[in-house]
Amino acid sequence: MSSGKESPRQKMIGMMYLVLTALLALNVSKDILEAFIVVNKGLENTNNNFTVRNDNLYAEFDLAKSVDPIRVTPNWKLAQLIKKNSSELTDYIDKLQKQLVAKTDKIEQEVADTVRMADINSKDNYDIPTNILIGESEDGSAGVSRILKNKLIDYRKQLTDCILPQDRKNIKLDIDTDDPQYTETNENWELYNFYHRPLVASITILSKLKNDVKNAESIVVDYLLKQNDTEVMKFDTIAAKVIPQSNYVLLGEEYKAHIFLAAFSKTKKPEVLIGNYNEANQLFVETPAPIEVENGLGKYEIKTTREGMVSYSGTIKIKSPKGKDVIFPFKSEYIVARPALTVAAEKMNVVYLGMENPISIAVPGVPNERLTVSATNATLKNNGDGKYILNVRSGPKVDINVVATMQNGEKRNMGTMSFRVKRIPKPLAKVGNIMAEGSLTREELLKEKGVFTYYEDFDFNVVCKVTSFEIVYPSQGLQLSLKGEGNRITEEMQAVFKKLKKNDKIRFENIKSVDPAGQPMNLSPLTIKIK
Repeated sequence: MSSGKESPRQKMIGMMYLVLTALLALNVSKDILEAFIVVNKGLENTNNNFTVRNDNLYAEFDLAKSVDPIRVTPNWKLAQLIKKNSSELTDYIDKLQKQLVAKTDKIEQEVADTVRMADINSKDNYDIPTNILIGESEDGSAGVSRILKNKLIDYRKQLTDCILPQDRKNIKLDIDTDDPQYTETNENWELYNFYHRPLVASITILSKLKNDVKNAESIVVDYLLKQNDTEVMKFDTIAAKVIPQSNYVLLGEEYKAHIFLAAFSKTKKPEVLIGNYNEANQLFVETPAPIEVENGLGKYEIKTTREGMVSYSGTIKIKSPKGKDVIFPFKSEYIVARPALTVAAEKMNVVYLGMENPISIAVPGVPNERLTVSATNATLKNNGDGKYILNVRSGPKVDINVVATMQNGEKRNMGTMSFRVKRIPKPLAKVGNIMAEGSLTREELLKEKGVFTYYEDFDFNVVCKVTSFEIVYPSQGLQLSLKGEGNRITEEMQAVFKKLKKNDKIRFENIKSVDPAGQPMNLSPLTIKIK
C-alpha cells in the first residue's frame, strides 16, 4: 500500500515551517519573516518534484492501460478524474496566493503573477491578508479560508472514495482540515492558519497546502496503479515510429499523426495474428492468420479487392518475464480507391432536359458510401458505386452538391459542380433509309409505314415522336398535298404512291415532333425521287 513517504529534505522543510509558525505567535522580528522566503522556496521545489512524480505515475498508467485496456481502464478513469480535481484545486490556491500579493502590495495582478516572494514590499502586512482570508467574521466563515477549507474537504473525500474500504485505514492522506486541539483560544482551522498572519506566512501556508494536495494525489494514483497486476515487459531496442490517422489527406484537411518511441525485443519475437477479434470475450470470431514479424514489427500485406473503407483487427502476443502470454489487441482501417484521372472540357459541362443523364461522382480518399449528393432543378437516382442518373426538371443550370462524411464524423462540403441545361439536338426525319434526299422504287416506297426520327451522332438512345407531317406530290401538272396525324403513312397516301411515275418527286414536309421532355420540334423536310 502507498504510505506517502517523505524525503529527509521534505521533513526538514516541514519542521522549519512548524517552527516558524510557532515563532509568529510570539511576534518575533522581521528576520523571521525573511526565513519564510527560504521555507517557501523549499516548498515550491517540493511542489515541482511532486508534479514530476505524478506525471510519471500517469505515464505508467497510460502504459498499463495499453497493455490490458479492459482491466486497467476503470482505475485509469479514476486517475484521470483525480488529475483534473487536483489541478483545479492547486490552480485555485495558486491564484489565491497571487491575489494576496496584488492586493497587499497594491500592484497590478499581472505584476503580482510574476513577482518573487523576496521582492514583495509588504511582507509583514497582516491586515489585508486577514481581511481576505478571514473576512468580517469571528470564525473565518466570511473569508476565503472557509471556501478553501471546503474545497480541501471535498477533494479529500473524492480521493477517499477511490480507495477500497478495506484499504482506507492503511492509507494516510495528509490534508488536515480539522480544528486544532489544545489551543488556549480554541481557534478553528481558519483562524489557526490565517488569522493575523503576515503576508509571507499566509503564502507559505498556502504553498504547504498545495504540497499536501499533490502528495495526496500521488498516494492515491500510485495506489490505483498498483491495483492492476500488470507485468513489465523487457525490451532491448527503441525506435521512433509515426502512425498517421490517414495516409490519404484532402486539401484543406488536417494531417494528423502519432509520433512516439516504440520499444521491442530483437530476441523475443511476438506472434501477430490478423482476424476478426472480439475484445469483449477475448476470442477470434474465426481462425486468424499469422503474419511475418521482423525486429518486433509485423508485416501485413494483403491484396485489395474492393473500393471503400476496409477495417481489420487482430492481436499481438508476447511472453512476459514470468513466461505468461500477454495479448495486445489492435484495430485499424484503410481506404481503397481506384487510380483516378480526371479530364474535363470546361465549356462542355452539359446535361439534357428530359433525359436520363448518367453521371459519376467520386472524392479521392473518401468511400462512395460516405458521400451525400444532391442536385438543384433535378432529381438524382443512386445506382451505386458512384454512379447516378440525373433527370433535369428545368433550366438553365443544374448544380451538383457533394458533402463527405469524414473519418471523425464531420460533415464537409466538397464543392459544387455546375452543368448547363440544354434541349436535346434536333433529329433528322427518316423514311426507310432516306434522310434529307434519296431515291426509291415505287414498290419500295409502298412498303414504308411511317416517318421516323434518327440521330447520326448523339450518344443518348433517344426517341423523338413524330406528331404530324404532310406529303407534297405531283398530279396532272399540279402540286397537291395530304396531311397525316402521327407518324403513320395513311391509306390515302398509299393510293397516291401507287400513281407515281418514274422521276416523280414526293416531298415530306411540315414534319413536327416532340422530344422526351415534351418540347415540340420542327424537323427538316426530306425528298424521295421515284426510280
